[in-house]
Amino acid sequence: MEMEKLPGDYIAGFIDGEGCFYLMYRSEIKRKRSKQVTYYRWLPYFAMTLREDDIAILKKIQNTLGCGNVYKLKKRIGEQQAYFGIQHIDDLYRKVMPFFQKYQLRAKKRFDFELWCKALTILYRNKSNRARCSEEDHKALSAIREQMRQYKSKRLNPYKNYPMGLKPKGN
Repeated sequence: MEMEKLPGDYIAGFIDGEGCFYLMYRSEIKRKRSKQVTYYRWLPYFAMTLREDDIAILKKIQNTLGCGNVYKLKKRIGEQQAYFGIQHIDDLYRKVMPFFQKYQLRAKKRFDFELWCKALTILYRNKSNRARCSEEDHKALSAIREQMRQYKSKRLNPYKNYPMGLKPKGN
């Protein structure tokens, strides 16, 4: 039995309220002989977290988009939660971005998505370089991430990682 696919406009409305387009600058430690070397890379992703009893709708969205992972999160304070996320850059660029360009978001998340698309395009262009961007691209991505903050829930803590020399004043 094939899982139901949902109408694109329904998914866009759902994402307007519950989805998250995110751009992270992440540190990773790679071990090379006895030394630990820290690498930094940009990581775009799309995700949403709902109550565990809504996992079926996440699976239908996953089926409609044709990518991503759905799983239950470990129980935290309160209710059990279900998570849907997509991190693979090809899926983000070839499936998620065109889907939401066709089925447009209507709320303020539309502006967040437009900025995310700019960042995703830069990262996709650089993907063969193993996410190593030029200094100009790092500056552009940092500026995009800062612009995206206005469309996110108010963060109490500033971002942990910034490309070298690009940490904004006040953080």
